[in-house]
Amino acid sequence: MPQFFSQLIVDVDQKIPNNNRFWHDQELSLFNHDPVGDNRMLDSLAFKVRRDPKNLLSHLRRIYFCYDKRLSEQLYAALLDFLIVLQGKGEAISRRMIFGCRHQLDEQKLFVLQTTLSQDLEQHSNLYCLFTTGLTGKPELVEYQRQTGRSYDTLALANDFIEFSQLEQAMDVLENGIFSSPERQDLQKALLQLYQSTKNRERFLSFYQKIVASAIPLGEDWRLAANFFEG
Repeated sequence: MPQFFSQLIVDVDQKIPNNNRFWHDQELSLFNHDPVGDNRMLDSLAFKVRRDPKNLLSHLRRIYFCYDKRLSEQLYAALLDFLIVLQGKGEAISRRMIFGCRHQLDEQKLFVLQTTLSQDLEQHSNLYCLFTTGLTGKPELVEYQRQTGRSYDTLALANDFIEFSQLEQAMDVLENGIFSSPERQDLQKALLQLYQSTKNRERFLSFYQKIVASAIPLGEDWRLAANFFEG
């Protein structure tokens, strides 16, 4: 298990603006998917979850898509699949996702997600769930209505990915967070810590060039990191 959590600590009550760009799957644009109103997009997101169930980022993007499109039944299924894959682990991220989606779930479904043990989740599935036996379905999109107000904390989310050894996804979160909140030095320090702990020279140099070109103020730590990777 990675041992570099020192900078990835955050006050859970801190309010951070939502960064919608992170939640959208940019790979889908390579296959000519229309970002709004394309009935195949949710199928594609669900396919990526089924193909690699342990990839938390795929789960979170599927959940966000259902939330953003106000698809209550599909959202419930995405959350249920997420909990089934976690198998009782990741209590913090599970609690945050359920709490964030609570306004689009009816009382019964919310109660199931909040109280049901991981081994009993399959008994409460619907036709949109992917990881239950005997139940299959094809998601159908309804009229798009944008819902605002949902937020997540960048450091907390990055920490969740690190907990499951998904370090590339943690870097994705922090890199996007720096562009959306350039004033947050804690994100920069956490990202540098990840680069150095993983000795990911190519990724550091690539992002370093982008952040320098963006004119975001950088601290002395970035120059020291550049020296470190240049040997």
